[in-house]
Amino acid sequence: MVEDTVVTPTQEEPAAIREDQAEGLRSMFSPAGPRMVCMACALDADTAATMTLGTAHALRQQGQRVLLIDEVPLQDRRSMTGLAYKMRYDIAQVMENDIQVPQAIRQVEENMWFATGLRMARSYSNRKIRHPSFMERLAKTHFEFDEILLATTKPVEGVLRAYAKEMLHLVVCAPEDASLIHALEFIRAISTRSDAARIPVVIVGGASETEGKEAFDRLESASKTLMDQPLELTGWIPAVTIPYARDKSMDPAGLILPATLYAKLAGTAMRLEPPV
Repeated sequence: MVEDTVVTPTQEEPAAIREDQAEGLRSMFSPAGPRMVCMACALDADTAATMTLGTAHALRQQGQRVLLIDEVPLQDRRSMTGLAYKMRYDIAQVMENDIQVPQAIRQVEENMWFATGLRMARSYSNRKIRHPSFMERLAKTHFEFDEILLATTKPVEGVLRAYAKEMLHLVVCAPEDASLIHALEFIRAISTRSDAARIPVVIVGGASETEGKEAFDRLESASKTLMDQPLELTGWIPAVTIPYARDKSMDPAGLILPATLYAKLAGTAMRLEPPV
């Protein structure tokens, strides 16, 4: 038999405070429905999956109701052989009109839901995606989210458009050349939706903040020269680069992530504003 849990006043008070804080954040950041943030990670697949999962948890711990959509290809992951949470359906099946939105979303924690978009790129290339957008479909369901975090290592402009007519973007990359080149490919895909507004970039890793700033300057210079697309450095976060990522290969960087990184990324994501 399960025993009843006795909640003391000292337990109730922090919960009430957290709920008040959550309501305050919702009124500030989500007055007109959920914000969708595409976190495009120019890092190895394992790091990208871990980073976005940690960011989603940091958002929910701040009282945000968050949906994490994992689009990081399983075949690119080395140490993580599967998704963080088991899923039966893919959002692509929703967009192909095979299933309804609630079948593709699973609540996995308090204030946190999970979905996968692993098949979205293939569905788009095969011209199977149908209107309306995912966000328009979501609006007709019972779900109420504050933040929707799309985790991707290969953003496709047509897929982004299928998710939402408007979304926020955050490019995350390391100072290594391979990661910067990968990030530049992301920026090209995102720039068609940016209306020439600055695309936010977070640099993770490197020996110092100076190295991170120099890497951003190289990325911004290439972006302006090739696409006339301005960027914005929203922060540098220290992290240790895994040795294999420092060779001459074109693989994106792998990182050992500090525990403080997730809350910083969550805060950065919540401060993002749509282009004026």
